[in-house]
Amino acid sequence: MAQPPNTIKVLQQSMVAPPIGSVPTISLPMTASDLFTANSCPVQWLGFYDFPHSTQNVIETIVPSLKNSLSLALKLFFPFAGNFMLTPPPTKPYILYTDGNSIPFTVSETLADLDHLILFNCPRVAEDVHPFVPKLAPPRLEGNPRVFPLMALQVTIFPNIGFCVGVSFSHIVSDGATFTHFMKTWASICKNGEDYVLRLQNENSLPFYDRSLLNNMEIEKRMEPLALKFFWDLTLAQKEEHEDPSHGNQVDPKYRFTFVMDGAQIERLKRWVKNQFHRNDSNQSLYFSTYAVTCALTWVCFLKSQVDGANSFSGDEDGLCNFFILANNRNLLENIPNTYFGNCLQAAVVPMKKRDLLGANGIAYAAKAIGKEVWELKNTRKDLEPEKVLQDLIEASLNQTIGVAGSPKFGLYEIDFGWGRPKMMDFVHIEFGADAFSLCDMRDDKYGIQVTLVESRAKLEHFKALLEESLRMINSATIDEEATQMG
Repeated sequence: MAQPPNTIKVLQQSMVAPPIGSVPTISLPMTASDLFTANSCPVQWLGFYDFPHSTQNVIETIVPSLKNSLSLALKLFFPFAGNFMLTPPPTKPYILYTDGNSIPFTVSETLADLDHLILFNCPRVAEDVHPFVPKLAPPRLEGNPRVFPLMALQVTIFPNIGFCVGVSFSHIVSDGATFTHFMKTWASICKNGEDYVLRLQNENSLPFYDRSLLNNMEIEKRMEPLALKFFWDLTLAQKEEHEDPSHGNQVDPKYRFTFVMDGAQIERLKRWVKNQFHRNDSNQSLYFSTYAVTCALTWVCFLKSQVDGANSFSGDEDGLCNFFILANNRNLLENIPNTYFGNCLQAAVVPMKKRDLLGANGIAYAAKAIGKEVWELKNTRKDLEPEKVLQDLIEASLNQTIGVAGSPKFGLYEIDFGWGRPKMMDFVHIEFGADAFSLCDMRDDKYGIQVTLVESRAKLEHFKALLEESLRMINSATIDEEATQMG
């Protein structure tokens, strides 16, 4: 019988570890930032690559290179091969690596239509990409601690077309910056050979593991008790910790929708937003970054696309909607380098009234509010109150909250294993977690941005229409402004 198009055939299953004896037994304590990720679903990343060769060719050339370079990369990023040790409450859990720990590495084949899976500006069935997402191994008991594996990898071959690299990992071990560092290191070793490790050493680009610098900070000492309580309250309330949701049953069919905005479009969007405040706001500290204006545009169009559906606001226009931000905190902490391994995040919630978001200037107001919060996150870390962080997290869970996964600053389209950059990449887990959409860089424009949402087909079609209408209005307004200035 022929293989159904949207299934996979498993060809190989193996385990990949750092070279034996290259990493001693190491335990990493959890930080407050790690513990605050307790309610996050596993992060799931897919990268689709061109490689018009046979399955046998891929198995004989690409797979060995990927596995050998992965082993060398894990020598540097060993916690991914380790385990999260969930000790009994109220003690603090930790990550443990012991010699021989490894990551499951699956090789599979599919007859799915790759071109359809990577379509832009067109809703695609969300579950079509589920077979390419590796499943994290289930937790196991080893005495008192409950042991959670932290990463799984899968390479899926599209015969004579290309291949997909799929990664699943627990958010408790890594944030987006660390994951990107790992993926770029793995890809660069695969492309350039083992000598690339020496280059990392010479450039001081190896992962940084000294958590004492962070744990000895006054703000961390104040934050940790609250974070540990937050962690245990959530963990004990969950029936199945760290469940991998992408392999469950979906009652309501979901679709994925990906669109891009190039640098020129983003500049028009920024200029339009600034013009909305030109006459009425003399505040010179307005901060309209690419992140702020893109999130504002997406947030408002997304909310408007919900109004006519079952989740309408039912006239509660004075109610609040929250936008949840997680910001990389490495640049703001003294002596903490950009290569710090783990979660180094600062959270904030942007609350706005629904009537303001749904009004004629909703995009501009949202951009101003998000931009203000991002500016404060970048400049006021020392003034952060731990109690406010915890209150923001609780507040986000009580009101309608939208979050975003990823960042255009990560440069994920630079992940080149030696056979070219991805044709498309995406975060699958936004379908299951609290994040409403994902952001990443644009493949063919370093100033552009890629956005992906997951919703019902009807709501995505509505979102698409709202997005196109908003961009037409914005583009028309900026063209008129340019014509006026020239005249």
